[in-house]
Order: sequence, then C-alpha cells, then structure tokens
Amino acid sequence: MIEGVDVTAKRGVVAADPPEAARVGARVLEAGGNAMDAASAASMACCMLQPGSTGVGGYVCCGVVLEGDTGKVWSVDANSIAPAAAHENMYELVSDNGRASLNRSEYHCSVQDDANVYGPLAVGVPGMMAGMGIVWERWGRLEWADIVAPSQRLLAEGFPYAKTANHISAKEEVIRRFPATATHLMPDGKVPNAEDVWHRPDMEKTLERVAAAGWRDFYEGEIGRKIVGHIRQTGGVLALEDMASYEPRITEPYTTKWGDAVVSSPILTNGSITALQVLNMVEALGLPEDDAANHWHLYAEILKLAWRDRLRYLADPDFVDVPVDRLLSRDYAFGRVESIRQFPVHVDRRVPQDGPEPPDGTLHVSAADTDGNVVGLTISQGGAFGSCVTVPGTGIILGHGMCRLDPRPGRANSVAPRKRPLNNTGNMMIRIPDRDIAIGLPGGRRIKNVTARAAYLILERGYTGHQAAIAPRMHVETCEPVQILDTVDQEMVEELRAMGHEVEVVSGVAGCMNCAEYLKAEGVVRGGSNTSVAGIDRQQ
Repeated sequence: MIEGVDVTAKRGVVAADPPEAARVGARVLEAGGNAMDAASAASMACCMLQPGSTGVGGYVCCGVVLEGDTGKVWSVDANSIAPAAAHENMYELVSDNGRASLNRSEYHCSVQDDANVYGPLAVGVPGMMAGMGIVWERWGRLEWADIVAPSQRLLAEGFPYAKTANHISAKEEVIRRFPATATHLMPDGKVPNAEDVWHRPDMEKTLERVAAAGWRDFYEGEIGRKIVGHIRQTGGVLALEDMASYEPRITEPYTTKWGDAVVSSPILTNGSITALQVLNMVEALGLPEDDAANHWHLYAEILKLAWRDRLRYLADPDFVDVPVDRLLSRDYAFGRVESIRQFPVHVDRRVPQDGPEPPDGTLHVSAADTDGNVVGLTISQGGAFGSCVTVPGTGIILGHGMCRLDPRPGRANSVAPRKRPLNNTGNMMIRIPDRDIAIGLPGGRRIKNVTARAAYLILERGYTGHQAAIAPRMHVETCEPVQILDTVDQEMVEELRAMGHEVEVVSGVAGCMNCAEYLKAEGVVRGGSNTSVAGIDRQQ
C-alpha cells in the first residue's frame, strides 16, 4: 500500500510533484501570498524542474478556483487553440504501418512523419503561461515578479535532472531531430544521468523577460515574436495574430450535485465533464462496498458507458453541438445505467481498442489557504516534451496541442481554424458542508476514471484527500481489458475474471494525485498526495 503524504497546517498547503515545486508554493504562502499565488508559482516551478511533463510553452493549463471571500467557484480554461491557418486536411494520412504511436492509439490512423505530434505543425497557441498568469492576475496578492522569482532561483542554483533524464532517454531519437532541443536538454551532447545538475541554459533569459514585462509578453511581445518566428521559419503555421489574440477563459464551471455537496470542474474542451458524468451514473446506480468484486464490476461497466459518450459527443462546443446539459443531467444518468440495472451481472465484451498513450506529459498542483481559497491546476505538455520543438535562445519547449485534434477530416474533433482540442486534463472542486477540496492528477486518459472514483470516495465514504489519493484504482475505456492496481486483493481479481472480465493487474493507474482541503470548522487546511505536500505552520 502506498502511504503518501498527509499534512494539516494552520495557514496554507501546497500539494505538488516534484516535491521542490510544493516547497516553492509553500514559501510563496509564507511570504504573504494566497493559494492562487502559490498555485501559480508552484506550477511555474514544475515547468522548470520537469519540462518533459509541463513547461512555460505547454499547451494547456486548466483548473478550478474557489474564492474564499465570496464562495464562488470558477473554471480556468487555458487550453491551446489551433492557428487561424489550420485546416482539417493539413496532415497527410498514410497507410498504417503497425508502429505504436499516439495517432494509432488515439485515432486509429497514421500521419506522415507524425507531423501533428512532433515538429512545428504540432504547435498551436500554448496556453500554459496564460493559465498561470491569469490565476495570479485575477486573484493573486503578490507582485508578478514574486511569482517568477522562485523559478529564477531554481535555475541559478541548479537542480538534478531527476525524472527528466528518463524522459530524455525515452525520447532521445525524436529529440535529436531538433537541434535546439537537443542542445537545451543535453548540453554535453549525451543523455544525462538523473543526478546530474542542470541550470537550463537560455531559460533564465526568458524568465528575466517575463518577470519584467509580464506574462502577456509571452503572447504579445518579444517572446511571442520569437516563438512565432521560429515556428514560421521551420514550416509551421502559427501566426503573430494567433498569439496576440489569445485570452484564457474564466467562466462558470460545469457542476453536478451529490446529496448536499456540489462538485465543479473546468469547462470543455478539458476532460472533467466525463468524470462528472461517471459520478452521476454511480449515484444513479449505487455501488456496494469496495471490498466486493461486484463494486469493481459495476464501476467498470459505468466507465465503458461514459467513455462511449465521451468519444461520440465531445469536442469544442464553438464548432460542434455538444449536449452538455443532457450529459450532465441526472435523468440522463439514470437512463444511461438502466441496462446495468436490468442486467447487473452482464459483462460488456466489445472488441478492445488499442491502449492509451503513456501519461508522461502532465502534472497537477493543488493549494489551499485559511482564508478559504482553494485551487487546483492541471498543467501539461501533452506527451513527453510535447512537440519537441525548442525556440532557440529561449529554453522554451512548445507543447503539441494540435495532436489533441483528430487528424482525420470530417469528425467532431477534427482540425479547424481557432478550434480548441479535446484534451484529457481535468480536476474537481468538491464543496461539502464541512470542507472544500481540490483534487487532480496526471495520467492521460486515465485521469477521468481515477478522479471520479476519488470524488466518490470523498463524497460517499468521507475520505480525506490523502485517503482518496492512495486508494485502489481502476481504468477501462469503451471496452475490455480492465486495468486494476496490484494493491487490490488477488482473490478479488480472480472473482472479476470469473465474472467474465479481462483483467490486467498493473503497478500504476495514472500518476500522483494532489489534493488540498480547507476544513471550515477548524479553520485549518490539509494537503494529501501520493508524493509531496508542503505546509505553512504545520500542526504537530
């Protein structure tokens, strides 16, 4: 059993991985910042420390923010947008050579040179910097330079490559196709060791500019011009107007209810609507205790239904008529699980599809303070190092938001000018009468299923964020096989197989879950994580 970390504090907590990012957020709280300042600073530190997972040029930052003074919950949507020059036939589809790839696993096709995954044509407008910037701009207390300064100190002092060394080793062949990226990640010309110290040459100049000119310079100023200049010179279609016109969206979130609790999530085209739908179906059907095989059986059947709806209906609502209200309605959830209610022991055994991509390119930060502010931000490059394109002289590695659009024409999520791609990121704000909790994690397609189950455990079983983070997990999409964590009793696994499930026992389902809670009656905050939590004025 993974024990994880559980911290209660009198002033503030930040849950993040890598651990140093959590400590950065805690120091910002200690300096007088609030949870929003801390979340933005910790997210930027993640960009420095683990660029395989996220970066200032990452394609998406999505989140939920609870204002302590008003009790209002907001959706933060800083997803990538396709360039105005993008079109549905911009990628050349080629015969499937059977080689494992994102396109094969996600879209059941092959693209010439994987141009929607790697290289300049994979780059849409990067939303990561805007997401961090808008959270600070809208709600932060400190100066913007105070948000950037901890990351500048990280670069000045240097830090171990750590997980980044593994990401580089796994992507070495692709990285070496892009000289600026190879130089930035491998300054000695070879794959680094995890313990080697890195200062990220050129990134310090980018942070110096951002600290002085503000985050919008990334889109409207000198940095934006450098990004566009390199992309255009190397064959991409991103334009200055695409960058200058970009604005993250702060809106009402999607919500559902569970008894007297309210659960909120970021809007489309982020992924949490699927987790909300799973919650609705779980409530409509009801689940037995989770030490029973039938609990996992019924949850698997619900997940299949939710994933079929996701892949059938979801895309950018500005381009496609997405039935959001219907998908989130309790009546729809009740009707959707009727077949399970009528045939409770039936195992749906449709032909399996290829598996999802490995969850290399995402992280999550949660923060809370004792003013009642609670924040969850999910941040991503996509796959490891995103497009693998680095803007020379800046250290900025750009995410590959375009690969989250379907390269095949004529589909709901196909490429179109200024279209937002459907992505897998997602998180939740859970408001219970006695506490408010932000939860989230990385993990590609697995995010939705694990988030929904964690929310269920918090809502129905009264779990803390920490308990939910380390609880057993399951993943299945439209069809078998079912993946289940090896922490689940083997006898339970055999019972599921006897019921007719194809079960794969795995060592991990998605990544590190990070949770931050505000406990209203006690006036304290609590952080829970698989990995790392930093708190200010920790209770003994």
